[in-house]
Amino acid sequence: MSHQEQQEQEIEALEAIYSEEEIQVLSREYPTIELSIELKSNQYEDPTDDDFDVTLGIEFPEKYPDEIPIITLSGIEDAFTEERIAEAIEKLKAVAEENLGMVMVFAIVSALQDEIGELVEVKKQAKEAKVEIEKEKKEAESRKKFEGTIVTPDSFRAWKEKFDLERKAEVDAAEKERLANLAGRLTGRQLFLRDATLNLSDVTLIGAQDEVEIDESLFDNEELEGLDLDSDEDEE
Repeated sequence: MSHQEQQEQEIEALEAIYSEEEIQVLSREYPTIELSIELKSNQYEDPTDDDFDVTLGIEFPEKYPDEIPIITLSGIEDAFTEERIAEAIEKLKAVAEENLGMVMVFAIVSALQDEIGELVEVKKQAKEAKVEIEKEKKEAESRKKFEGTIVTPDSFRAWKEKFDLERKAEVDAAEKERLANLAGRLTGRQLFLRDATLNLSDVTLIGAQDEVEIDESLFDNEELEGLDLDSDEDEE
């Protein structure tokens, strides 16, 4: 049987095994026959956040199955590293080498299903590791709050300089406030010293006594007669 006949018969067999949703024949023209098969990580009805789909790409070389096919994996680039995907492809190539000379796509798909189980475990471990890292990070932050900051001579010097500047600013502000309050309640002596016009007030009043005239018409004569106005002079 020729290579072309083996390839065409295998495509027909694969289309009978897998549903239209799972298998797509991208090219049927020999010698460039190409197909893809999609597999799911979760075969159950209830989906989870950790589910992923992987697409197996198979391209037959002209002398397939006496040569292994070109194998690719896609759809899992966001879930796994390039190194891990390359490792999975190498495992599938190893299976192809073991089946060299026979149609081998079904064997490759079966090996991929086993590899998906390992990938699921890898993803689970990565998720658990991420949770553990976040937990350790929070614990480290909590410990740091209790441990405080390690004091070195340089850090203490910088803190002392900052503290002295802040303290001086507080003292200066308090002194300004105190002086402002004192200015609002000066003593009589301070007011006297501040206002020179007050120095003449008492002298002016004393001198004014000699110039005061009494208007006797403002008083009742009878009341005036009752007053002993000359008593001081008589005593003198």
